[in-house]
Amino acid sequence: MKIKNFVITMFFILVSLVVYGLFPVNNQFQQLVVMVSFFAIIPVIFNKVILKRRLGDIGLKIGDWKQGLFWSGVGIVVAGLLFFIAIYFFNFLKHYTIPTTITYNYKNFLFYEFLLVVPVVFLYDLFFRGFVMLILDIKIYYWAIVAQMLIFFIFIVATNSLTWDFVPYLISAPLVGVVTYKSGSIFYSTLFQSIIIIMLDANIVRLVK
Repeated sequence: MKIKNFVITMFFILVSLVVYGLFPVNNQFQQLVVMVSFFAIIPVIFNKVILKRRLGDIGLKIGDWKQGLFWSGVGIVVAGLLFFIAIYFFNFLKHYTIPTTITYNYKNFLFYEFLLVVPVVFLYDLFFRGFVMLILDIKIYYWAIVAQMLIFFIFIVATNSLTWDFVPYLISAPLVGVVTYKSGSIFYSTLFQSIIIIMLDANIVRLVK
């Protein structure tokens, strides 16, 4: 990628995150629509029209499935250990919350996880790992893993989203970065992070019951 295109892309990423943070939303549905617009539709169009790159270049491909599954497995083990520490030493489960409507209804739980949680995980992966990290990888190589993690953390803080409910996303950020970097695909990182969050939510439901 030429320096000019790289600089334009970095500016585009910055503007996208700032406008997203300032965009007014009133409910979760509007929030999801805004996320789809800023983290999927607009970056994909920019990637295709301005950068003239393929969808596979931002992680929308099968990639190296062996690496994807292997590092996803490693990620699950590491994330499990980190959550163990968070739960038993920092009372994480007392602070982490889920909607009460999914606590006693299995169907609501499935709808919540697969119609809200998984799409949100995918959108974060598409933008921060697929778009941001795989473009940074062109210039700074494996340091792109650290860079995307820092950008994601700054984004969470700047949008006042730094709550206990976002801890799973922050813990997973470096791990999903590694999964995407090794496999070249965001599908494995989305699968890995979704499994972690669904298992965590299921554990909360079990404790409540």
